Amino acid sequence: MHLLRIEVENFKSFGGEITIPFDEGFTAITGPNGSGKSNSGDAIQFVLGTRSTKVMRADNVADLIFNGGKRGKPARHMSVTLVFANTPELGGRRRLRIDEEEVSFTRAVRLNRKNQPISSYRIGERNVTATEMRRTLSEAGLQGDGYNIVLQGDVTTQAKMTDWKRRGVLEDVARVTAYDSETVSYTHLTLPTNR
Repeated sequence: MHLLRIEVENFKSFGGEITIPFDEGFTAITGPNGSGKSNSGDAIQFVLGTRSTKVMRADNVADLIFNGGKRGKPARHMSVTLVFANTPELGGRRRLRIDEEEVSFTRAVRLNRKNQPISSYRIGERNVTATEMRRTLSEAGLQGDGYNIVLQGDVTTQAKMTDWKRRGVLEDVARVTAYDSETVSYTHLTLPTNR
């Protein structure tokens, strides 16, 4: 499934509206320290639904709203939209169960009068719950806490894992673990050995 672009507004260090296109093949985001490279990955995780803001180097979702930087005015809202190609695959089935060529997923946060963060979610132009958005993404194999994104240090961590843990990661990526609850329990038999 091809991520076509990320559209961000007032997310972390990105003040205003910015679109990051992803062409077919390999796309690299480069720049000096502090230019927002990691924030691009954080934006993807934010929409996919990572369980902890700590992964995005923030104490809470309000910390993800653009703070004004050195000279700007702090924003009161932010949003991130991921736009995926959803062309039919072999057999005419689409990865996302939505009958459109492009599907957008938007997660937004605004501050109310008491500066409390209020979250909202959209698939296309339709308002949805966080659960519905996570379920729709998960059915297509996209998860915020999965292995869709390789973060700094992940390669080293995986290289140092035990064989058993590494197998768990590979099974998760291959989506084998989704069938674990459906498997039947097997009776273990002890077979006599030839002497």
